[in-house]
Amino acid sequence: MRHFMTPAPITPNFPIAHGPRLTHFWPTLVLTLAVSFVGAAFATAAPQGLFALDLPDNPVPDRVAAVHAILPQTRETWATLEGPGCIHHIWVTMKNPNAAEPAWRTNRKIVMRIFFDDSRVPQVEAPVGDFFGLLHGVDYYDINNQFISVQAWSGYNCYFEMPFAKNARVEFETGDERVPLYFQLDWHRYPDAEMKETRRFCASWRREMPTQKYGENFLMLDADGPGQLIGFFYGVRLIDNTDRWSHGGAENIYLDGLGAHPAYIRGIGGEDTFGTSYGGVLHPPETHLYTGLPYYKIEDIGEARGAQRVTGYRFFVHDAIRWQESAHMRFGTMENDVCATVYWYQSQPLRPFVKLPPFAELMPGVKLPRGAMDLPLPDSGSWHVQGPLENPEDLTIKTALAAPLAADFHPDPDWTTRPANHGYIDFNLVYRPEKRGVGVHYTGKAAQAACVLEADRDLTAQVRIAWDDHAILRVNTAPPIDLGVHAAFRDRTIEVPLKKGRNAVLLTLSNETGSNHGGWAFAFKATTPDGKVLLPQALR
Repeated sequence: MRHFMTPAPITPNFPIAHGPRLTHFWPTLVLTLAVSFVGAAFATAAPQGLFALDLPDNPVPDRVAAVHAILPQTRETWATLEGPGCIHHIWVTMKNPNAAEPAWRTNRKIVMRIFFDDSRVPQVEAPVGDFFGLLHGVDYYDINNQFISVQAWSGYNCYFEMPFAKNARVEFETGDERVPLYFQLDWHRYPDAEMKETRRFCASWRREMPTQKYGENFLMLDADGPGQLIGFFYGVRLIDNTDRWSHGGAENIYLDGLGAHPAYIRGIGGEDTFGTSYGGVLHPPETHLYTGLPYYKIEDIGEARGAQRVTGYRFFVHDAIRWQESAHMRFGTMENDVCATVYWYQSQPLRPFVKLPPFAELMPGVKLPRGAMDLPLPDSGSWHVQGPLENPEDLTIKTALAAPLAADFHPDPDWTTRPANHGYIDFNLVYRPEKRGVGVHYTGKAAQAACVLEADRDLTAQVRIAWDDHAILRVNTAPPIDLGVHAAFRDRTIEVPLKKGRNAVLLTLSNETGSNHGGWAFAFKATTPDGKVLLPQALR
């Protein structure tokens, strides 16, 4: 405990000219200045906390506490909070370790939802265990980080700040089993204030079984802005013996593809994301402040090898990840049973990108193919892509620079159609070498993406492109534009003449390992003089 004491008298180092009264001047001055400084600091203090939420002063602490068993196939509200307010702590427990028949995977048999400010869509929706970082239906393992604390035997705690202006509501839903539940929620209410903070806490869970081998990365998040990523838990149950789970890749985060300055963040191997090393193979479980691998186990699946069961987490505090327009996140995989819980803040009403499947399909090991949980993503257009193309000594780039498009340009039948997720095309999601290794990618190659832009009149569009390595842009029969080489993912805006009607666009992009471990993506946005965004459409 820090103790504040009155300073001892200070004796000046020069003669006192005005008698003994001046001996009290110096300690009084020092104390007065200190108190004034502290008072001014509090008076002008910026929003506090890890994410600088703008919360009112003078909170009134409050708590909701409840205990009872939820009957099968029941959906109940357990807490209704009147705003303005902010949730600071939630504690849940279910499993009794001394019960004659202790529950198994209870935390996947009950779903928690939280609604803020009369929202019809839950800002938080996940199986209870997965929300608290306990993936795979496992009832307990130690977690001790900035936001989540899990203690034996099933003491689940979270410390996310969840502000709301009007109200908040917490509900639980069960499947086919009766679930005992103990619940405490600690919050602050602000009876004489207004909630100025516009950000709302969000959390979403997604599972896929099996994920694709050397194919599409596992979708974790698709969110509107403005927003900020808090972090995520990621779990793998190994099925595929082709390569290590961690060699499927790592996080790929695509930010503001249709914004002013897109950003692309790419990891190396799966274990690197969680601050550990060498694949997490035979790795001791560890839990740390911002990163960790709290669950590592090898299970006997009846084969000559054991199967790894892994959970990792990553939180972004000092290395903040914010966006203005959009965020899209994926994680590289092999063919395994994968799930993840992601936490973030956003200011706009939530647009769900997943829907929970039936309770039976929440369970680990049960098949849940790609698309079973997915909702449609915003339409940002589409492209035709072709690759990988050999690019020795930049030959493909030089060829692209040598000639404009033909007037009747159309892609060959072997080109693949890809959606432009928030303006992004990632060639690594289409063209991935099928070989063992960490974050395997092509190097010394090139690829092309073609689309049509429809203009309602002759105009000059502002075309903003973000990429790394070497990019060439061709539009109609105009001379090719050498966009240059970016050593890292950066953007450039150019003026491009468009004619009324159909305009053919072809982008050629090389790929080297570079500073983002072989990232091979670009973000494209074309804007008319009156501010209309022209969505690319795959050539037909």
